[in-house]
Amino acid sequence: MARKIRPVLPYGILANLAQWFQGYAHEPDFKVFDWLAEARGLVLDVGASRGQSALSVLRRTRRIRVFSVEPNYKHRWSLLLIGLLHPFRYRFRMVAAGDEFTRKTLFVPGRRASGLSAQGSLDPAEFEKDYVHQRLAASGFDASNRAAYRQVSVSVIPLDSLERQPALIKLDVEGFEHQALFGLEKTLEQYSPALLIEINNTERWIPFLHSLGYGFYRYDESDGCLRPFDDAHAPLNIFCLHQGNEDPVTRTLLGNVRI
Repeated sequence: MARKIRPVLPYGILANLAQWFQGYAHEPDFKVFDWLAEARGLVLDVGASRGQSALSVLRRTRRIRVFSVEPNYKHRWSLLLIGLLHPFRYRFRMVAAGDEFTRKTLFVPGRRASGLSAQGSLDPAEFEKDYVHQRLAASGFDASNRAAYRQVSVSVIPLDSLERQPALIKLDVEGFEHQALFGLEKTLEQYSPALLIEINNTERWIPFLHSLGYGFYRYDESDGCLRPFDDAHAPLNIFCLHQGNEDPVTRTLLGNVRI
């Protein structure tokens, strides 16, 4: 039987090099950063995975800085590569976002680093959802096989402790959104940054953000604008914007809202 040849470089490094050279947005929603090409400010990238969101931001802007937070150490080399490509605009820390200082188990589909690593979650109940089963099955992974997950002990911190002033926070934490947002409560109350959150368990965190004065929007790729979020559409991410925030990033995003 012929031996399966594995790439010399880890998956994440190869994927990051391809994305950096080609300059593509890994998801359509990240095309909004074309509007922010000359903007300044900090993007807090929560749930960085291999850094695909950070690259989508850095390749579309000239002055925005990115700070990534990612608990899975399998991705550290991929994130280090981004730091080499953008040494003055990129930093990262290997921790998970939550609402307290603690340690938790990160459940990661697959026994080795791959594209499935981005689906890791601190909430094992996340893998009981039908749509998660279907998404993982499309990549050849049986979500019902508990022995097929890597279980990694990771540090968890409330991101308020970073004492950052982000212009925008990207949140992709696979079912741990409300804990991560509660750990950012002081930052949200003080700075009202724009938020880009992957849709997951919205009933847990939309009421919290609404109480802080946020409005909710989706990216309309066909018209290249933002539109009010409603249940009739099923976007991958929600943009959460605060009308009272005068930061240029939020004002630019609100300026591209169409009814």
